[in-house]
Amino acid sequence: METNSLSCPEFLAMERTIIDDFVACTRESCAETEICVKALDQGGSNDHVHRLFRALHSLKGNCQMVGLTPFTEPLHKVEDIVAKIRSNQIPYAPAVGEFLLLACDEIEDLLAELINTRQTNNARRLLLCEVSSGLLSRLNPFNVVPEFQQAILQLDKKDRNIAPESKSRKILLEVPPDLELMRNLSEHIDNLSIYRKNRSDQVVQMTEQLNQALGLPVDPVQLQAASLMHDVGMSFIPHNIFNKEGSLSKEELRKIQEHVVIGSQFLLRFGGWEQAARMVLDHHERFDGSGYPNGAKAHQIHPGGRMLAIVDTFCSITTERSDRTFKKSLLSAISEINANSDTQFDPDMVQVFNDVVRKIMLRPTT
Repeated sequence: METNSLSCPEFLAMERTIIDDFVACTRESCAETEICVKALDQGGSNDHVHRLFRALHSLKGNCQMVGLTPFTEPLHKVEDIVAKIRSNQIPYAPAVGEFLLLACDEIEDLLAELINTRQTNNARRLLLCEVSSGLLSRLNPFNVVPEFQQAILQLDKKDRNIAPESKSRKILLEVPPDLELMRNLSEHIDNLSIYRKNRSDQVVQMTEQLNQALGLPVDPVQLQAASLMHDVGMSFIPHNIFNKEGSLSKEELRKIQEHVVIGSQFLLRFGGWEQAARMVLDHHERFDGSGYPNGAKAHQIHPGGRMLAIVDTFCSITTERSDRTFKKSLLSAISEINANSDTQFDPDMVQVFNDVVRKIMLRPTT
């Protein structure tokens, strides 16, 4: 192993489900950091500073919990920087937010490299430690902007000065396994908006739980594919429509509705995913027949499509959005699902979904 490489055997030896859960929590913490930084850049309150501190503290604690001790060092220093803002030792400025987002990106990149290649660039980690330590030693109420601007420049040099070997990597022309490609596509969709972070993973997990609770009426692998691909068609929707707040025109609504056809056609082209394609096509049909694209009703709708309709709506309600300051609680979300039972959703499936959500709510948090 090279001198500049770092591995974390304890973490890498863990079950894949634990690693995936850690990745999901990391994305959630980084997404919360981004939300708070954007709010503070627009004059947000002390509450956003406290939320920012908690997000970084949670990320550091999770790293410690799974044996990623080398990552706790830079995160602890970044957390200490936010603590200075929290205690009014230094003022917040947009340059601070830019540095924090850059630091989170560094951590995410290094973790992704560690998971994918079983080692990561230790020089980049050490640089983040060094830059953060320098900030902590020099910061005062009067030099915040220039110090953070200099720190940003130091971190931005990483690609030229530290990891030139990464630039020489060749991209191989190869076809990955279907589900791997589907997961990559779903991640691209989630990255189109900060309010979709980790959305596809949530849908996959909850449809799997609902399918099991119902006695596996749908092939689990086909359902996983449908869960990953159900919103891939949204990538072909113009961004001004995809991210629009407020009501849509009829033409904009028609374009949004096309995403179910696009996603299902992708699955058909893969070959062997006909059931998944039908689920994607049906997941915006309504139990009373007023949905799209075909106005199917009740049991004309594929059972996987009926499951996806419930889970997709639930995840949408519980996801923080630009027009909703805080995401709704699980309880308020399931109440909304129940209110639309027998009109939008299959009432029998809703009853079982209540039990699935109840188990999540009762799950120990420690």
